[in-house]
Amino acid sequence: MKLVLTIAAKDFRAEWRSRELWPALAQFAVLAILVANFAFDVDRAGAAQIAPGVLWLALVFAAVTGLGRAFAAEKEQGTLEAMLLTPTPSEVIFLGKALAGFGLLVACEAVLVPALAIFFGVPLSGYLVAAVLLATAGMAGLGCLFAALAAQTRARELLLPVLALPLWVPLVIAGGRAVQVAMSGGSPGSDQALPRLLAVAILFVVTASLAARFVLDD
Repeated sequence: MKLVLTIAAKDFRAEWRSRELWPALAQFAVLAILVANFAFDVDRAGAAQIAPGVLWLALVFAAVTGLGRAFAAEKEQGTLEAMLLTPTPSEVIFLGKALAGFGLLVACEAVLVPALAIFFGVPLSGYLVAAVLLATAGMAGLGCLFAALAAQTRARELLLPVLALPLWVPLVIAGGRAVQVAMSGGSPGSDQALPRLLAVAILFVVTASLAARFVLDD
């Protein structure tokens, strides 16, 4: 765990010094909310029907963009090979990179979710925050695995969405349902969206961690 946190802290420091991804992702999140607010007639269509789609569309784009740089930057700078030559297990390197990607997406969501609450009237609740965090964990785990695989190809910008988006569909469906429940004021205890998100997130993170050794070793 100490090595995982060390690798994640390295990525956080690199992003803080360069400020390449987070400002762009946060700006995109706000612009996506603004465009959707003006493009749709919220009063007529109903915010409860539009807000989940806007939220997950912005999150998926941010995840593809942010996670795609997780291993691409290491590959371009030649530091990935140096990390693999250390005694650190491949699984630990992967988990550190996944944790850094998770933190980057959470920082983006810290801007996106309040903006969604302001423009679409989505009530901020612990249920909504938990749903977004669980979906983000699953997206970060699986996305980093495919980012490591795509980083070894020339068409990594195209390969990552093709691999990740179809498998993110269960997270988007359950997450959209959770947002609808939060907006409708229904009882979270009677809905199964959060347990499904938890199960899928655990499955994705564990499976990606087990497969990371084969992807990084190649």
